[in-house]
Amino acid sequence: MAEPTVLPEVDLDVVDVRRVAITTNLQGETMISLEIAGGQIMNLIFAPAMLAKLEAMLAKANEAQAQISPIQ
Repeated sequence: MAEPTVLPEVDLDVVDVRRVAITTNLQGETMISLEIAGGQIMNLIFAPAMLAKLEAMLAKANEAQAQISPIQ
């Protein structure tokens, strides 16, 4: 069996978070719209389970950061 193709990572500088919109579609998807360097708009569409996973990861990262640098 052939090895799976490894795709390169892409680093994009986010210059603005335009909006977070909860869509009204049947899947309950959430869209986060970002403006990256150069003015390109990137819309990230999350299924509910993926948004929950992202929120959990951000909460853990936020908690770890608070342990290192508590608010004065």
